[in-house]
Amino acid sequence: MQHRNFPPSTGRPVPGNSILLYCFGLALALSLLFNGFLLYEQRDKRSGYEYESGNSVNPVDILVWQEQLSDCKRANEQKDSLINRLAKLPNAPPDKKIAIQRIMPK
Repeated sequence: MQHRNFPPSTGRPVPGNSILLYCFGLALALSLLFNGFLLYEQRDKRSGYEYESGNSVNPVDILVWQEQLSDCKRANEQKDSLINRLAKLPNAPPDKKIAIQRIMPK
């Protein structure tokens, strides 16, 4: 086995490495500060927009929602009428009764 002789450790950091570590730490700290500032600005702009708009809802959204609701109601009515027609078919066996329970809205 071959032994390598390393220079004896004095416990002090090498001057070139300490400067690099200091610069890296400084760059990291500045980067974190800058990112924090950008996040603060973004949050401030967003909260200003929310304050200006308030809790108002866009009228177009309400119209779209009402149209979707009326479409759903119409589709449900069509399904109900189809179920009722199928329940009243004349070719149903006489000994079997079809019980349909209509759910009334509260």
